[in-house]
Amino acid sequence: MSQGQFLRYDGPVSIGGVKYSPARLREHRDHSGRRSWDGAAWIVASRTPKGYKPDLSGNDSVPVELPDGRHGNALVTNVSFDGAYFKLELTGTGPAPGYAGDGQ
Repeated sequence: MSQGQFLRYDGPVSIGGVKYSPARLREHRDHSGRRSWDGAAWIVASRTPKGYKPDLSGNDSVPVELPDGRHGNALVTNVSFDGAYFKLELTGTGPAPGYAGDGQ
């Protein structure tokens, strides 16, 4: 991260109250300067909380929080399982978790 603006983050995150590690989040800017962000987070199947069921059925955003308390919201766009890890793919809505601009 640079000068209070979110550019990229690699590390643990909490998504909807569940801790994922590792996670990779990236911010993008278009030619007009508008920001968007996306990324992915993984959790070892053996460490999933009881009743864990990542869900794509709703259009509601889920809270994404970095360990230092910075947060944002994201839509889960894909869930996959390779036999060992669940992978959630995310598209950010609103400011990225590390963005310290207006309203954060």
